[in-house]
Amino acid sequence: MVRGDIEASLQESGLDPARIAEILALLDPLGDDALAANAQAQGQVALIDRLAGGAQQVATGAQALADATPTLTAGISTAADGSSQLASGAATAATGARSAADGAATVRDGAASLRDGSATLRDGLGDLTAGLDDLTTGAATLRDGLEDGVVAIPDRSAEQQATQASAIADPVEVDRSEVASAGTYGAGLAPFFASLAGWIGIYALFLIVKPVSRRAITALHSPIRVTLAGWLTPGLLGVIQMAGLFAIISLALGFDVASPVGVYGVMALASLTFAAMILALNVWLGSVGQFLGLVLMVVQLVTAGGTFPWQTLPAPLAALHHVLPMGFATDAVRQLMYGGDGAAALQDSLVLLCWLVGGLALAMIGVVRMTRFRTLRDLQPSLIG
Repeated sequence: MVRGDIEASLQESGLDPARIAEILALLDPLGDDALAANAQAQGQVALIDRLAGGAQQVATGAQALADATPTLTAGISTAADGSSQLASGAATAATGARSAADGAATVRDGAASLRDGSATLRDGLGDLTAGLDDLTTGAATLRDGLEDGVVAIPDRSAEQQATQASAIADPVEVDRSEVASAGTYGAGLAPFFASLAGWIGIYALFLIVKPVSRRAITALHSPIRVTLAGWLTPGLLGVIQMAGLFAIISLALGFDVASPVGVYGVMALASLTFAAMILALNVWLGSVGQFLGLVLMVVQLVTAGGTFPWQTLPAPLAALHHVLPMGFATDAVRQLMYGGDGAAALQDSLVLLCWLVGGLALAMIGVVRMTRFRTLRDLQPSLIG
């Protein structure tokens, strides 16, 4: 359009066509540049228009943002509170998760226990079933047995029933037959303490009197004389002790003595027997033998049967009762004092006599041994013989 206006103006000015064409040829590039610049300007204007529209939108958005800022601030605060609640809830959820894990382990263990218990219950039910079967069988057997028992019960009379009841209530009837009676508790213990006193008296005498005279042994006196001399002194003193003890029993204490001569005779024999035994122990073992005499006394306290029946003793001690002399002395004094079996007292006295002879024989053999082995100490004078 501009090129046409220029061409028209040039034609009006009277220029020839060739000159006009030459001028237009020179102006065409400028026109193209102008067109391009115009197009570019139009593009820039369009951009400016778009920018203006965007700026308007930004302004509108900024105003909307400004208007929404209080609401956004409140939302942020609410979000912060919700975050705190979410954190607390998360912690609670974690704790619950741990509890759930522990509970799951407990449930697992309980399930295992339940499984084992179920197996045990199953086995127990089997045993119960078998037991019920056995119970049923046993009940049937019991029923049959009771029926048979009822049939087998004899039809007894009232008198027969009373007799049977009496026999069942008191199946054993004891017939008492007293050989002798001591009368009192003290009289019952007197024979034992008389025998014990005889042993203690002889033991004490041998603590004072020398068993044998070493001077007599060194002088080669007869072993029989030396033995009898060592035995008679404590033996006779023991007989005197027994006489005093018998007087106390019969007179001072007033115990009834059925056979006074027999009782005193047994007491004297027991004293002489004890003297022979302790003499033999001293001759063979010296002071050790004297101590063994004390041990024998303690043993015979138990085995003599003076305070309780010797039949209740253990077997080893009961065997010693049939050997040691104090039990025989106690029984002999008891038989003669209470008026019991004289034959039993005689047998006991014979046992004491055997102990007497055996003790003297052992003592004599010991004296013979001493005469063959002498030392210079045996030649020293003694103040008591």
